[in-house]
Amino acid sequence: MVEMNDLIKIKNLFLISNKENRNLIDISDLQFDNNSISVIMGPNGAGKTLLLNLIQGLILSNTGDIEINYNSKNKDERKISIMMQKPSFLRRTTQQNIKFILELNRDKRNMSCLDVMERFDLISQKNILANKLSGGERQRLSLALAISTNSKILLLDEPTANADPYTTFKIEQIIKEEAVGGKKIILVTHNIPQAKRLGQDIVFIHEGKVLEHQKASKFFSHSKNKKINQFLKGEIIL
Repeated sequence: MVEMNDLIKIKNLFLISNKENRNLIDISDLQFDNNSISVIMGPNGAGKTLLLNLIQGLILSNTGDIEINYNSKNKDERKISIMMQKPSFLRRTTQQNIKFILELNRDKRNMSCLDVMERFDLISQKNILANKLSGGERQRLSLALAISTNSKILLLDEPTANADPYTTFKIEQIIKEEAVGGKKIILVTHNIPQAKRLGQDIVFIHEGKVLEHQKASKFFSHSKNKKINQFLKGEIIL
């Protein structure tokens, strides 16, 4: 287990599927620190997205606690924002979606809609309905909206899934910039090279349980867990 200045503390977290009569999430102890990009990995159905949704408060656990140890003098600064794997937007243009989020945030961090569109390379798409954007453009807009809420913690669920190389590069660049600027990033990805490029600590989840939480260098080179090594080799995990 990684030693951390705990920003997020998770204790005895259980989420049960009544239909399947099994635990979807079973995490006794997990912490995320204040100063890193944390990557969550694991096979399909492991519970990665569920964990993000629990941290965000989109769903509630059956038992357990998630404690966010964050104090801010800025009352308008939100604690957590999330970028979903399948984003949804207002039935408005790209520009109108961004303006709406900025107007909800009283402290706009001196950002204008133009600043946001330039940073995310969305100027040419400003008058296009958000739902008509290409896949890569939608991903960049989704990240732009999540960041524009001015949160301290940013949860990202497969932010570059099926993205073209340019979008992947752009999103990874912005993630690094946000982390350097003091934002806590928790990133779910299946992309092992991406996890190596971005991750400072890695959480590996299988069947709702944390099998390992280590600094990235140790995780990728010294893990002794059979399932983790199978995953990293591209083998089927049983």
